Amino acid sequence: MKYNSVKIALYCILLFMSFNTYAVQNTNIKSLLFMNLLLTNENQISSSKHSKVIEGIALPENSERGGHVGGMINGKPIILGGTSWNKEKTSKTILKNSLIFEDDHWTEGIPLPIPLAYSIFCHNETGLYIAGGTTDGNNMSNEVYVLKAINNKNEWDKLPNLPECIGFGSGAILNNKFYVSGGTSNEGYSDKMWVLDICQPNKGWVKCGSIPGSPRILHALVACENYLYVIGGLSEVSPLTPLSDLFRYNPEKDKWEKLKNLPFNGYGWMGQSLDANKILITGRADGMVHKGIWTIDVKSGLANNIGSLIIQSTTAPLIKISEEEWWLIGGEPDSNKTRTGKVSIIKFKK
Repeated sequence: MKYNSVKIALYCILLFMSFNTYAVQNTNIKSLLFMNLLLTNENQISSSKHSKVIEGIALPENSERGGHVGGMINGKPIILGGTSWNKEKTSKTILKNSLIFEDDHWTEGIPLPIPLAYSIFCHNETGLYIAGGTTDGNNMSNEVYVLKAINNKNEWDKLPNLPECIGFGSGAILNNKFYVSGGTSNEGYSDKMWVLDICQPNKGWVKCGSIPGSPRILHALVACENYLYVIGGLSEVSPLTPLSDLFRYNPEKDKWEKLKNLPFNGYGWMGQSLDANKILITGRADGMVHKGIWTIDVKSGLANNIGSLIIQSTTAPLIKISEEEWWLIGGEPDSNKTRTGKVSIIKFKK
């Protein structure tokens, strides 16, 4: 059965992020969202004394947002786009502007080419790559852009369009290839993954092997060593079905492997590689939004709780600042159209 992407986006909005008034009014939906409990397996969870979380400098007033993208450009953190609500929570805006952190404060930066939220994104030393997303809260985009530097020109480079319009997916860069996975398209929730060689973008997008398990949105795709990992996500909104599965992808063989499930369900994850064997993840939702910060050992499946965010938050970018520091910037702390500008700084002792 095929589903229109507009309907899928609206279901997401209505059922788990409360992006319009129906989610607030429908008490059955609200009950569904908040009845989900944290699922844990004590044998797979441990704690850490080698990290700490401090509060960073918050986004400026009225710049709070969720569903935005972020990365590092010219050695500076940057966030772009996303969604915000007015004070009365009656009107939602898809944002186009950006904010750059420099000289210990946030300042306006280069805007996106078009307003975008819930795009698929990743960055490396060559630039910040953005694919798809929603342009108006209803329709998905297939446009792809890269911002290589912040300079006097402040120009975005256009890359080949995705083969389909898609949003609410996840992206990663591995060996100079930009991978776009999952999300929602005109055909409903997707298990597809596409790859673009960013050194030879004119060759266009190539379809990879499909992600095993359920088609999903709001999962994490993380590059760690020579592999990609898909973490959790959401497979249904009615009933709300967050996932706990973990898959490894071998790009050389175009093969997926199922690993041990996580000890909890979740969607809205953001993840980054810590080292050759560990992934840092946070931003989890399961109907409620959680503060937990975790590392996942991809060999043993051990989930290590290392602390808590300054404020619970999901649909926010997790940006690697240095080998010892990551920032989670802004996001959605609840399902009541709230946006936060708080910044959680995760520091590791090496």
